[in-house]
Amino acid sequence: MEISYEKILHRPMGGKLKVIVFANVSPDGCDWSYRVESYELDGWVDPIIRAKSQGREENYVDYVTPEEAFEVQQEFWKSLKPKLIKNEEA
Repeated sequence: MEISYEKILHRPMGGKLKVIVFANVSPDGCDWSYRVESYELDGWVDPIIRAKSQGREENYVDYVTPEEAFEVQQEFWKSLKPKLIKNEEA
């Protein structure tokens, strides 16, 4: 089963990046991956797919550091943890 989480990062020059973290959960374990979309005039685009269609090579590390991706992954993991529900009527 694949689940995902998104976070928008703001860059100093006004650029916006959307980091999308994926977790592919199987009985054998969990595989993590991520991709990045940048906000262009025509909306959110995957810069890697765009570069390949133009015959260029780009990497996600050109947009988001592995450390930033790991921080988003940690937020994703925390968001999956169940929260205690406080029943104030009791």
